[in-house]
Amino acid sequence: MNLKPNEATANRGRLSASRMLHASAVKAPVKLQILLVEDDEADAYLIRRALAKNPRVGEVLLAEDGVEALQLFDREWFSPDMAIVDWHMPRKDGQALLEDLGNRTAVRFPSIVLSSSKSNKHALGATKTGAVEFMTKPKSEDQLRAILDRAIESLC
Repeated sequence: MNLKPNEATANRGRLSASRMLHASAVKAPVKLQILLVEDDEADAYLIRRALAKNPRVGEVLLAEDGVEALQLFDREWFSPDMAIVDWHMPRKDGQALLEDLGNRTAVRFPSIVLSSSKSNKHALGATKTGAVEFMTKPKSEDQLRAILDRAIESLC
């Protein structure tokens, strides 16, 4: 095709506009907002680091215990798509937090308990109070990332 320079420019402009319309019609995947409720600073760092490597995860907000997590809800500062909750924490532990969340009609998102406990009693207590899954914290960062990735994939 032998186009004059201004025709070629106009034609290229039409193609770009067409491509732009097509690109805008394709929506970017929504990134998950995750509430992490964890009192141990080192564990919180490792969990956040593992979550940052998951392309489905957007924002991760940290609450240091159940009291702080409930304050976030009461003030409506954060509306998570899911929560990752430690079981053993000061002031308000994971079980008490899950019970309180279960009593609130406005709170509707899945919660996962990630704990150092291997107790079947704790796992049963977590699921009875509303957790969709109870997972024991693994020894390595790679294992942590793998279990968090699987949990996110199964819930989304």
